[in-house]
Amino acid sequence: MNVVRRLVPVLAGSILVGMIAALMPWFGVSSYIRTLVYYSAYFLALGQAWNLISGFTGYVSFAHGALAGIGAYAAVIALNAEWPIVMGLGAGATAATLGSLVIGATSLRLRGTAFTFATLFFQELVLLTIRKLPFAGGPGGLVLEEIFSTELPQILMIVTASAATIAVAVLRSSRTGIRAFAVKDDETAATAVGIDTTQLKIVLLCTSAAIAGLAGAIHAIFAASLYPNDIFSVDVSLVALAVPLIGGAGTAIGPVVGAILYVGIREVLQIIAPGLHLIIVGLLILAVVLFMRDGIVVAVVRLWRTFAAGANDPLSSTES
Repeated sequence: MNVVRRLVPVLAGSILVGMIAALMPWFGVSSYIRTLVYYSAYFLALGQAWNLISGFTGYVSFAHGALAGIGAYAAVIALNAEWPIVMGLGAGATAATLGSLVIGATSLRLRGTAFTFATLFFQELVLLTIRKLPFAGGPGGLVLEEIFSTELPQILMIVTASAATIAVAVLRSSRTGIRAFAVKDDETAATAVGIDTTQLKIVLLCTSAAIAGLAGAIHAIFAASLYPNDIFSVDVSLVALAVPLIGGAGTAIGPVVGAILYVGIREVLQIIAPGLHLIIVGLLILAVVLFMRDGIVVAVVRLWRTFAAGANDPLSSTES
């Protein structure tokens, strides 16, 4: 019952915000604001996807940009073949999931920086492969032949980001989430008490990849044109990592705060210092790691609890 009570605010908030954001076109909200909300939702979906594997198990991945890119290419190829949009989005999520199995089979036995570098290698490998595939357009990329209204991908991305946030909230309170945190704390000890860490990591990675692939497929509909150097840029993986780290990895609300902060910072810097937003975000991550190790949300909650405890302490009130 306590678990349900803790989940209700997150579930209700995610559903409410998702519904309001999805209805923006009918509320007369400007296209500029809707675009900002869209990118916040896109980076939130990628951040929550990264959160599912890296935030819970501690295995830091640089492959989520590649997984989103695989989903984008698979969706465009499917839609250009006149598949229904639902099947096109499903193809994106499925292709990314299959791609994650390559990472799982080759890299999940590694730990620490070795796993991180393996995922970074996977990112570059996918880029080189896509550039060589004729049916993927080669270096010139792909163009979506059917043009959809901008409202469709905006609504789909907001729904995906909300669902991903709910999934993370549910996972945190589940046995699977507790086991994942045990892997993060001490994988050897988790194995010793009977947790099948390999199976757990593969399940979380595949789920994470499906969300990233779906987000990439929706973004392909929004962008309409795919260029491999942009789609498979390591910048996308860096943002997927930065969003939960800034807000609070392993939490449901942290990536929400991180996504909003990142989009806001990027938008301001595009005006006053174009091209420097990733440097500023890197410095922000460094500051968070140094002074707020668990992210902004966790730091704020701790500060609030300390303040509340001090306010309720009778000794403190007597001294004052």
